[in-house]
Amino acid sequence: MALTVSAPIRIVALVGLLLALVAGGAMRFMGGGSGSTTSVVPSQNSAVLRAKSVAARASARAKNPTAATAAAATAKPVAAATHKAAAKPAAPTKAVAEPAPAHVSAAQAAGLPAPLARALAFNPTVVAIIYNPQAEVDGIAFAEARAGAALAGAGFVGLNVLSRAQVEKLTEQLGVLPDPAVLVFTRPAHLAARLDGFADKETVAQAAENAAAGS
Repeated sequence: MALTVSAPIRIVALVGLLLALVAGGAMRFMGGGSGSTTSVVPSQNSAVLRAKSVAARASARAKNPTAATAAAATAKPVAAATHKAAAKPAAPTKAVAEPAPAHVSAAQAAGLPAPLARALAFNPTVVAIIYNPQAEVDGIAFAEARAGAALAGAGFVGLNVLSRAQVEKLTEQLGVLPDPAVLVFTRPAHLAARLDGFADKETVAQAAENAAAGS
């Protein structure tokens, strides 16, 4: 039967061998000096002390192997918890609001184009501008109308005069519309104000506020 020697036993044996070597060296040193009265104490040698310390720690780990494992296992969850605490929670995704079908249907039934009908579904008062995207003045009027709608807290929609789908139904009701032109609507499909030509944001905002107050 093969004899298995445990790790602590091997370490202790190595330490004993080291002690013997150190002791032998010390004796040779003492014997070689003719008049020396200095003696070397093996047990106080620094190398021997370090060897004993290593052997003691190895023996303790062998007797209680679960202690080191438990310490390592405790450190990992702490690190993981710290990492999770530092991580920022993901921002909740905002749901996109859907227009009220009843408002859309009512506006379209009254002959308003789809973009304007959808805008009225979100806002009781809407500023619509008829504009030509190829005209520089219309671009400025577009920005002023949008700013005026924001000042009044009204909805805003741009209707391209070059798009038949966007302006045909309005021209059937209102006749030929100049560009630029600002139209202010309230629910369900009431034209509350009309501003032909260029209008600055203050004028647009006042028209929208008056429309909202009278609706």
